[in-house]
Amino acid sequence: MAFTKETVRDAEGLTWFDDLRRDLRFAIRTLRRAPGFALVVLLCLGLGIGANAAIFSIVNTVLLKPLPYREPDRLLNAYETFFLSGGNGWGSVSFPNYEDWRDRNRSFVSLAAYQAGSTTLRGSEKTERLLTLDVTPNYFTTMGLTPLRGRGFAAEDAATTAPEVAVVNERLWRTRFGADPAIVGKTLNIGGRERTIIGIMPAAASARTQVWLPLTLTPERAAARGSHYLAVTGRLRPGVTAAAAGADLASIAEAIKREHPEQDPSRSAMVRPVIEDAVGGSKSTLLILLGAVGLVLLIACANVANLMLARAASRQQEVAVRLALGASRGRLIRQFLIEALLLSVGGAVLGGTMAWFGLRALQPMVARALPRSSDLAIDGRVFLYLLGIAACSAVIFGLVPALQATGGDVRGSLTRGGMRGSTGGQARLRTTLVVAEMALSLVLLAGAGLLFRGLLLLQATPTGFSASNVLTAHLTLPDTAGPGKGHFAMPFLEQVRTLPGVRAAGMISRLPIQSSGTNGNYTIPGHPLPARGQEPLAEFRYTTPGLFGALDIPIIAGRDFTAREMADTTSIALINQALARKEFPNEDPIGRRITLGETEVYTIVGVVGDVRQGGLDRAPFPEIHLPARASANPMDVTLVVRAASEPATLTPAIRDLLRQADPGQAMFNEMTMDEVIATSLTSRRLNLWLFGIFAAVALILSVTGLYGVIAYLVNQRTREIGVRMALGARPRDVVVMVMRQGGVLVAVGLGIGLLGAAGVTRLIASMLYGVSPRDPVTFGVVTAVLGVAALLATLVPARRAARVDPMLAMRAE
Repeated sequence: MAFTKETVRDAEGLTWFDDLRRDLRFAIRTLRRAPGFALVVLLCLGLGIGANAAIFSIVNTVLLKPLPYREPDRLLNAYETFFLSGGNGWGSVSFPNYEDWRDRNRSFVSLAAYQAGSTTLRGSEKTERLLTLDVTPNYFTTMGLTPLRGRGFAAEDAATTAPEVAVVNERLWRTRFGADPAIVGKTLNIGGRERTIIGIMPAAASARTQVWLPLTLTPERAAARGSHYLAVTGRLRPGVTAAAAGADLASIAEAIKREHPEQDPSRSAMVRPVIEDAVGGSKSTLLILLGAVGLVLLIACANVANLMLARAASRQQEVAVRLALGASRGRLIRQFLIEALLLSVGGAVLGGTMAWFGLRALQPMVARALPRSSDLAIDGRVFLYLLGIAACSAVIFGLVPALQATGGDVRGSLTRGGMRGSTGGQARLRTTLVVAEMALSLVLLAGAGLLFRGLLLLQATPTGFSASNVLTAHLTLPDTAGPGKGHFAMPFLEQVRTLPGVRAAGMISRLPIQSSGTNGNYTIPGHPLPARGQEPLAEFRYTTPGLFGALDIPIIAGRDFTAREMADTTSIALINQALARKEFPNEDPIGRRITLGETEVYTIVGVVGDVRQGGLDRAPFPEIHLPARASANPMDVTLVVRAASEPATLTPAIRDLLRQADPGQAMFNEMTMDEVIATSLTSRRLNLWLFGIFAAVALILSVTGLYGVIAYLVNQRTREIGVRMALGARPRDVVVMVMRQGGVLVAVGLGIGLLGAAGVTRLIASMLYGVSPRDPVTFGVVTAVLGVAALLATLVPARRAARVDPMLAMRAE
């Protein structure tokens, strides 16, 4: 009966399955008999695979997930290009130019324009701030978005005389209105105006926008060809390439210049895929991190391969017996690979668990530092990636030990009485793996060290102001109460200044460190006029009196604005030292005039110290401060308060004052200035954290790998050491001998690692600040750290070797 069953199974081709099942059971039994070995291997693989899974999850979310639009590959952002000192710039589009692009192009099915902003939502209990997008009526169809309920905008919704409407995001609908299905058709007070909700967009439509409003322009603003403030996105016609669309818009831009010679002659047009703009500059950083974490996996695999080699050497007698009983070499290699695969699957499960916890811990920092990362998760694609690297790991660390264990004169070990030990080839392979681990670890440590040193230098960079005891809070003011008109800002500031513990207070349109790019052209009357389109640029800031005192920015010459000047029409301005040095190197700028745009002439009344507008890593730009009343957009301002002690304690009192002054206004994003600076460094801190974790894991793996190899070699040389000590060698001589052997491996590994680091660290040059990718100090420190750690790992087996009893060692042999 058994023979018949076997024959049938052979005929059905199921023998291989039975063999596989038997090999699997044998592998499980084998690993259960060596729990210590299995645990160490699982930990090594868990660290390597877990780090890879975590980084791939981030890459998957940021780079690989499709945008939440229909056929996102056909979406392009369109920009106006222009001459900029030092090169060509690109940016926002004026409404007349957008209309010409929309009506004349042959490349796009539709072209939509929009402008980001914010507004307020007044409720029965409180007023809150909402992030908005003012869009042309074709925006939703262009992007390929379909509302969950209601409808999008129609052409008549953008008319200045049309009833005011709005579309809300699903997230706001659920959190603010409890997913009330009757919200469509209701009227809400948005931005101080009664607007009817006409639709609800799915949450995936935007992670940021809470409310969409129709883009409604006054006739004057709609005709202002020189006013560039719109973003433009278009959906390509089928079969049209991005290059063809860019050329199409550029030809239209040339025609516009001929028709409107008053326009900047350097302006043209360009397009970029929407996904590239959505990802920003994070793509290269993530790919570098993916490469770095790949090195960690290689180190883990090398470590595990070393352990497998040692175990294979101890199983030579078992292998010889199985070969003698008729097992083929292929069957034994398969057995070894199944054991490796079992360990890899276990490592993948452990690594996936580590990655899940790691992502939860890093989620807040990742969400602040990287775009599209607010919903990090381990999805099906990450699961497949885990399986893939587990299978690859099994091959990497399982195949070579399997070949080593089953190759050569294995049967000879049986005839020689089962003598244990590795061959010379195995020993060379093991030491080579350790050298490779040391070299790869040094590369990762050098990268982490450079990032750490760069961050220290960045944190020590002078900001141009004093951040201690400064509270900042953003205000979204309705048009009727804008600080530009002086109806709200100055009386409110006076009330804030009367609060106990307040030393100074002011307002500014954009905080230092937080933002740059709100700029415009200027000329100096009396100076040679630059060529048209080549006028210099300066950052514009709208400020109130008291702002420089609140931030402790020195007034180098002249004076600050006065409260009276917030209400009158006097055209005055302050400039910073960078602009004064550039335009008035040997002159007193006080009393001189400066022209903004075409015709706005301001008299310079003061020079203030330089501050870093765009971040600690960017030098101060030329800057012009205007009275807050001159702001064309009075909606967003930032209150800055210098306190006598802990500034955060002032928040409730200031919020009460605001509520008393106008219940329709909202205050948000309350942060100390120290927190503002820390937030600006989030991306660099995240890179340092990740590189630091990778380097720490690599250090642990390589040092333990070195320890394992030296301990194994000491075990192999026990008899030799016993003989040496019997002939008079002192314990100290044994320690020196063993450490010399380990030291050679360490020295070779560090030498190769230094050469590798000198080449590889150039890839992270863009992530560094103030430090060379080949900084000798950093390289010296990390080499010393790794070298000392490695020698300490060698010292343990060396001391054990020095305690070998010569008589016992020789009797054992």
